[in-house]
Amino acid sequence: MSEEHDFTQELNGAFVASDRTWKGEPLAPYTEGSRLLLSQIRSEDDAGLFFIWAFLYLHLELRKDRKNAIRLCWDRPAFREAVLDFSAGMTIHDRDLAAAIVNAVLDEAAKAETEVIPSGRPAPPGNA
Repeated sequence: MSEEHDFTQELNGAFVASDRTWKGEPLAPYTEGSRLLLSQIRSEDDAGLFFIWAFLYLHLELRKDRKNAIRLCWDRPAFREAVLDFSAGMTIHDRDLAAAIVNAVLDEAAKAETEVIPSGRPAPPGNA
């Protein structure tokens, strides 16, 4: 395997594995779009645990019915109620598993961020 192929494979798998599931249901990939939706419903007063359940709920809903999930994000009280209903029957084990999944996804996304390394060559005109 070439070094270029390894790098391409790493980039393709980095921002975020789409094969994640929650209780057998597939999660939608974590993308800049889903990050934007999370910021739409997030409040500074939210507990970390609420974010975990909101993250899972949103990514399940995006996979099932994308348009409805997006609409729900613009109705913060309805979204919060849906997350509470979703999490109501969960156990401590479920909470720990959910936290592990969300942390793994966010860690993968963080690894996908790249840093530009200067080439040492001057930039072409107009590309400042």
